[in-house]
Amino acid sequence: MREHKEHFLSFTNLCGFESKELERKYIQWKQSARYAQISAATLLTSVLYVIYAVLDSYIAPLQSLTLMTGIHLYLLAPVLLLISLLAFWRTNYNLITVLLIFAPVVAAMGNLLIVNELPEYKTYLTEDYLIIFWIFTISGLKLLHATISATITFILLFVVTYFFFSFSTELFTMHFFWMLSSFSFGFLGAFLIEKSSRTIFFNKEKLEELAVTDPLTGLYNRKKLNEVLQYELDRSKRYKLNFGLLIMDIDFFKEVNDSFGHEVGDGVLVELSQIMRKHARTTDILIRWGGEEFIIIYLATNKKELLKLAENLRSAIEDHQFEVVGSRTASFGVTTYSDSDTMSAMLNRADRALYEAKDSGRNCVKYC
Repeated sequence: MREHKEHFLSFTNLCGFESKELERKYIQWKQSARYAQISAATLLTSVLYVIYAVLDSYIAPLQSLTLMTGIHLYLLAPVLLLISLLAFWRTNYNLITVLLIFAPVVAAMGNLLIVNELPEYKTYLTEDYLIIFWIFTISGLKLLHATISATITFILLFVVTYFFFSFSTELFTMHFFWMLSSFSFGFLGAFLIEKSSRTIFFNKEKLEELAVTDPLTGLYNRKKLNEVLQYELDRSKRYKLNFGLLIMDIDFFKEVNDSFGHEVGDGVLVELSQIMRKHARTTDILIRWGGEEFIIIYLATNKKELLKLAENLRSAIEDHQFEVVGSRTASFGVTTYSDSDTMSAMLNRADRALYEAKDSGRNCVKYC
């Protein structure tokens, strides 16, 4: 748990979160917003291409009208509308991404064909700069995918206009400058948007983590217990799984606070949480229930394994020399899930087992 918090605090770059799990959660969180952005952006662009085709019928030379209408109205508008519909229904994200990467490339190629047909092409050449900027800031593509799409488009425009168009040196120089400007500003805008999104997500996750984390030990708190335990109960009922619940209480902890003070007592709790982490499996869920009581939820376990895990933890605590107070012990009550269990039923059984451990002389494990 504390290691997870350190991943949060050490986040300082855009390339990725240090925690792979956090990165995965960010991708899932952002993908929902991307669907909405892609659907809206491609729908609007499709409509604008329809309007573009209408304008073509009024201002375009007759010899080029068929080509322009074919590209704007019958090619780009339908493709963009298709992407919009796919994103609206949230179908295959990888397919949408591929279509969205190459749609601007096709648009740029189509515009180059139009420019090559027109004597007064300068008015239409500006569309290529807008396409590059659109890829980065409007399309909804991830920064990496947007950079790939924009780079392909940029190289295509550069090669075709340099080798196949008869631009003057002055015109090509300015053309290249505006392409470079569109790419630069577009990339910067996309970079800042991505960085802002990650910061917002990071802060959201941090606040949510703080809300369910015990500030002293870094373990989960009672609020998280209710959430996790109910989830595991529902999951076990549905999939016929098994899990265990352990309640642990430090023996005679009041004496520590009375004899050494609450600051030393807090130090004992922190050391104890470190022992718990050391002996926990990666799937175990560690919780400070309150005061000197702790809970561990052991996933995918049975009675025999649960008792062994509890005994190992009990022995580790007994063998540990705590700072200032020296040796301490703890009592344990454990139980496993049974059909139709509830949160209160499991907690009550584990609590009864804990009191049985205390009545049996403490520093032992009891099962109920």
